[in-house]
Amino acid sequence: MGIRELRKRTGLPVDGFARIAGVSQRTITLWEKYGIPPRNPKTLEKIARVLGMSADELLEITATENGSSTNGSASGSVDGGVSGV
Repeated sequence: MGIRELRKRTGLPVDGFARIAGVSQRTITLWEKYGIPPRNPKTLEKIARVLGMSADELLEITATENGSSTNGSASGSVDGGVSGV
């Protein structure tokens, strides 16, 4: 599940969600559209608090969506290229 789906469950638009969390709209938009989570742990905590979870839980939920496809393809191509040489 992505951050967009989590935000939509709150019933808030991006600007309202960002305002309540105390972060910029840009922070939320970068995460929703491009999968770039905030680097600052305090920012993650603010967003997670609005969603009713910890920052660790939030990262785990959102990383599952992005991480599962990246890990498989990256290791397969690197291993295949090295062993084939």
